[in-house]
This record gives sequence, C-alpha cells and structure tokens, in this order.
Amino acid sequence: MTIYKGDTYFKLDDFPFFIDRCTIGKNEYIPSHTHDFIELVFVVEGSAVHEMSGHAYQLAAGDVFVVEPNVYHSYTCAADRETIVYNVLFDAAFLEREMNVLQQMPSFINFFYLVPFLRKSHSFVPYHPLQPSQKIHVQAHLQTIYEEFAQRRDGYQLVIKTRLIECLVWLSRFHQDNRESEQRPGVSDRAWMESIIHFVDQHYYQALTLRQLSRLSGMSVSSFTAKFKEAAGMSLLDYKHTVQIRHASTLLRSTDKKVLDIALETGFGDISFFNRVFRKHTGCSPREFRSRAPRP
Repeated sequence: MTIYKGDTYFKLDDFPFFIDRCTIGKNEYIPSHTHDFIELVFVVEGSAVHEMSGHAYQLAAGDVFVVEPNVYHSYTCAADRETIVYNVLFDAAFLEREMNVLQQMPSFINFFYLVPFLRKSHSFVPYHPLQPSQKIHVQAHLQTIYEEFAQRRDGYQLVIKTRLIECLVWLSRFHQDNRESEQRPGVSDRAWMESIIHFVDQHYYQALTLRQLSRLSGMSVSSFTAKFKEAAGMSLLDYKHTVQIRHASTLLRSTDKKVLDIALETGFGDISFFNRVFRKHTGCSPREFRSRAPRP
C-alpha cells in the first residue's frame, strides 16, 4: 500500500503545510493509502464512500474529518457525480505552539483528538456534518487559505496560519454545538471510556483533568469516575501516572537524558513530585532505576 511522505508536499522546512481543492471523478477509486502527516478533509460537494480503519462511510457535502498519521483509508466516488474536497495537510509541528493553547479547549480536544479514536466502534461515524451556515463559514476560511497558498503573496504564511487556527476553533465550536443538540447515537459509555483510555495513552504528557475529560464524555464527574475505574481498573490519575512512569522508565533505560528532562518530557512539571510518583510505582528512585536497569 502507498505511504505518502510530507517531504513530497511540504516545500519549506519551516512551513510544513499544503492545501489542495481536489475533484474525485465519477466512479473514481483512490486506493488505500496512508501518510506521515495530519490531513483535514472538508467535503464541498458530491458523494463518495470513504473506507477507513476497516469501515465504510458515506461522505456528503458539509462533512469534515481528520485523518491522523499512519491511518489507511481509500475513496470511491459516486457513479452519478463528482466529489470536490479540500485536503489540508500539515505536520504536527506546524502549529506546535498554537496546539498547546488549543488543547486547553475541551471542544477542540473532542473534535480533533478524542472523537477520531472512536473509529474503532462499528456504530460510531467519525464525521462531523456541518449545518448550512456552518458549512459556508468553514468553506470561506478554506477558500482564503487555498488562494493565499496558491498566490504566495507577502505575508501569506501568516494569513494561512491565522486562518487555519480560526478554522480549527470554529470547527471545534460547531462540533460541540451540534453534539450538544443531539444524543450520542449508538455510542456506549464503554466505547467512550475505551476512547478516553486510548486518548490518555497518547497524550499522557499533557495536563488532563478529571473535569475536562468528564465534560468531553458528556458525563458528570462522579459518573465518569466510576465508569473509568470500571473500564481501566484504576482511577484516571493512577492510570495517567502509570502511563507516564512507563514512558519515563523506557527513557531512563534507553537514553542518557537528565532525570529532570525526562520528568518534563513525560508531563511532570515538578521533579520532586516526579520522584515521589516514580518511587510509588517502581519502589525506587529514577536514578536507582537507571543504575539497575540493563542497557539496550
């Protein structure tokens, strides 16, 4: 299967971004492929079947979704009409500083990170259909980004970055608004807990709070606490610390990084607290662990 590399699209090392307005022809099949960058897809018009993670979904105008790196997917266009989409490609480092701010927004985490993890569920559709007014709003942002990228006039990089951030914020808001106006069809509490666990596995280094994640799941703090413990076998905090210490242990064994740097890299802002949690989970200090662990 084909693996697309960012180097093919990103011509500037300090600006890993690309956008295209693509037309998928009638009955056209785009074979299964993956990529090492993030892809934001917005369906302008038409209809196509999108296969991803072993499931097939029907695309329609106004659908928007995120394809993460290393996820295989394919398209089959409808027989009676073309499908037009915006493909927005960017490396995770493109908005690194801005992402740190955006990730403090529960609605952004839900739209950009949490919901895609539920693709593992047969009953959950990982697309965000926009209302007509929302579709117009997002399409206007993407059209401006597309034109700026094509023309490359002075300051185009700043305009693109600003508009993309605005677009992500608006998409997060729209997703939250649309989600609050309807129930979660076909998504069990267990599926949400599994997605939360997977989310913590991937984002253990971030400051995730019980209140934040319970809001994402549409549950009260007490209900979320009980359901998470039932699914994970421990509290959210204990599970997060377990994941953090596992990664810290790997870094202590396999690198010569300073203990302080490892603490920061795994999400501990205080070295004393890191030492306490590490000892609680391993029975020794990070330095003692490193001295005893066999080197690879």
